[in-house]
Amino acid sequence: MKNTLYSVLLACVFSPLMAQHREIAFEHAPLSDLLARSAKEHKLIFVDCYTSWCGPCKEMSAHVFTQDTVADFFNSRLISLKLDMEKGEGPEVGKKYRVAAYPSYLLLNEKGELVYKFIGGMPAKEFLKKVAEGMDPDNRVAQIFRKYDAGDRSPALMREYIVLTLRNREVKRAKELNAEYTQSLTAQQKLLPENWFLYGENQFSRELSDMHSPNFTYLVTHWRDFAKVKGIDSINHKISGVFRKMTSYCMEGYYQKDIGYKKEDFVAYREQIKNTAAPDKKDLLIMMDIAEAACQKDAERVTNLIADNVANFSSPNMDIVFAYVSFIPSFKKKEYPRWIEIMHTVAAHSQNPFLVDHVKSYF
Repeated sequence: MKNTLYSVLLACVFSPLMAQHREIAFEHAPLSDLLARSAKEHKLIFVDCYTSWCGPCKEMSAHVFTQDTVADFFNSRLISLKLDMEKGEGPEVGKKYRVAAYPSYLLLNEKGELVYKFIGGMPAKEFLKKVAEGMDPDNRVAQIFRKYDAGDRSPALMREYIVLTLRNREVKRAKELNAEYTQSLTAQQKLLPENWFLYGENQFSRELSDMHSPNFTYLVTHWRDFAKVKGIDSINHKISGVFRKMTSYCMEGYYQKDIGYKKEDFVAYREQIKNTAAPDKKDLLIMMDIAEAACQKDAERVTNLIADNVANFSSPNMDIVFAYVSFIPSFKKKEYPRWIEIMHTVAAHSQNPFLVDHVKSYF
């Protein structure tokens, strides 16, 4: 089946360009009805999960679903359904199949089981290739689901499953799998190179090892062990980056919204910093004072702390001034006389040309 699908696919993709007249024939029926039809026709159900405000969803509908090669492939081999994730049965379907990004594409079998999933806007060639891969009953996604449901918790499978969920923007599920996996690891296993993506600075950091996360807490507590494997500079870069980001998030209000301010947390953050070997430890401790003052909405204290200390910050740590300008916009600068002082200080000391240009625009 796999070879046949790819042969058809190649023929479709490399056919001469012609005027496009056909499009995917999406059904207008409840998913339950299409599942019954799937059992009779022995076809998978393709579900386009979209929202009315999603730009890439509109691009796919207008420029990919309307290509003859795509339409012919879909209409002859699949039962297709387009679902608005905010209307009708969309929210229920989205919850069941953990749809967290738009567009998301699902391939379901006659039992309603998810056999493949991918996300995002893309050219027709890539789109058809992914669908063809998903139609293979032994595709890798289906294998992962089957093995996990059968009780397989091998390290390699767990890592692959975590990455799969992250690429599909299933952050909640990824965190659940991460917790299950890390709890099964010994201290030495956590240090293995293949597990660094759980703790280090990489494309998955925001989801797995950001501020207030169990993975970052473990890293900052066991930094000496990680430093022996990854090097102290890499560890210090990660630690400083997280606390710097936390400071900016507090000034921008994201921390309070996503995590919630608790005084005891900041006591813990300061202890974590004190126990590290970060060369900018002094900066980080001051930034925790700034972050906590921002959570308490004490704009005067935030301003004074930055004005008193920013000249001595490392250049990367001066970048928190981007967030300070959001915390106290320029139209409020007359209320805080040291506001412009901060801009001049940063312009004189920062090595970030974007920040320098930004603060100079207020002179």
